[in-house]
Amino acid sequence: MKQRVLPVVLLLIASAVGVAQTEVSSWPFFAEVSSTDSQAPAVYKFTVPLHVMGQARDDLGDLRLLDSNNHEIPYAILVREERNETQDFETRIFNKATIGKSSEVTIDVGEEAEDHNEVEIHTTGNDFRRRVSVEGSESGSAWRTLRTDAVIFGFQSEGKSVESSRVSYPTSRYRYLRVRVMADEFVDDDAPEVTDVKVKMAVHEKGYLSSWDVAVPSYQLLRNQGAHASSWLIDFGSRVPCSRLTLTIADPSFYRPFQVEAFDDAQNPELVASGNLSRRSGESVGEPKLITFDREVHVRKIRLQITDYSNQTLSIDSIQAGAAAREMVFELKQPQSSPVRLFFGNAQIQEPHYDFEKELNAKLRTQLIQATAGDLTNNPSYVPEPKPFSERVPWLIYVVLSVSSAVLGWILLSLSKTALRREPQN
Repeated sequence: MKQRVLPVVLLLIASAVGVAQTEVSSWPFFAEVSSTDSQAPAVYKFTVPLHVMGQARDDLGDLRLLDSNNHEIPYAILVREERNETQDFETRIFNKATIGKSSEVTIDVGEEAEDHNEVEIHTTGNDFRRRVSVEGSESGSAWRTLRTDAVIFGFQSEGKSVESSRVSYPTSRYRYLRVRVMADEFVDDDAPEVTDVKVKMAVHEKGYLSSWDVAVPSYQLLRNQGAHASSWLIDFGSRVPCSRLTLTIADPSFYRPFQVEAFDDAQNPELVASGNLSRRSGESVGEPKLITFDREVHVRKIRLQITDYSNQTLSIDSIQAGAAAREMVFELKQPQSSPVRLFFGNAQIQEPHYDFEKELNAKLRTQLIQATAGDLTNNPSYVPEPKPFSERVPWLIYVVLSVSSAVLGWILLSLSKTALRREPQN
């Protein structure tokens, strides 16, 4: 019995070692992630650098963060685009009441309430300015103040109107909200009637960019719809996200149509921006010209084409590319004896789908420590996936074909000899 158990145990140990090695050996590159403060337990963030994005998948789903013991660290990726989004929640209004010259309503956001941070309050009347307070509760009995100094208003004059009916408060997950609207002491004789309250999650993020300088390539002369034009083929060196170009142009004045194309497939270029570049006489020559794409693209090559007509080609002194920054957020739960490592470059690995992503909003409310990712390093433990057998021994197919042809020829020759021997007998 012991003799049977021992090989099984050894097999399990070997399998475990193989899995541990795969965790590191499946990625060709890594970068060390460190912080000047410490490697103490905390929530950290850093901007994913260009050299990582250039070797990683477009969706960054191949990134893996490992601690000093090669244990995987869950993370979340934030794409820092400018955002102005509002999500409405289905709610139930109840407990409408009047207290002196104030109206009060209670709103049930739902048993599994998600994050919310804004209410839109509709009341009767015109030309008013009313104070509002908002409270939150998990049970509907113990209330916590969310906002006391808010104001809603609505005015009309000469057919025009202006109003503000939204009240923001700190992001919360309270199931119940209680909204109280006070009467305008100069206009309202009685408590105002609250006709509706909508609960929302409003996201307003300015966002920020990752920008990098690009070498200005030599231009080529061509024709665009019969007119003289110039084009610059911009090569980023690897496939990266891009949503804008910033050009420094030396010419004092100009007005030229332009177009920008994603040019990885020269036979099928994809238009991502078009318009006019212009500078009036007297404007600052040092003022850069911004080209914003219709959408962000992941691309290695971009072609900028400017129609010159009968003018000289514009003198472009510098080009800067940019895209929404990718920020990685992760949490260290144990002190680290050495920097954690970010592995990347495995195009076949599946996305991790960490539960940490669901906890991100709560983590972002804590104090995040700024970290940085170092230079790209070749992983000495990297073991490439074996190529298909036909690619490893490409000559084999020719040997098989030759042998098959020889066997087929021998069979045909045998059949021919047999047929010739039978003819005299007949």
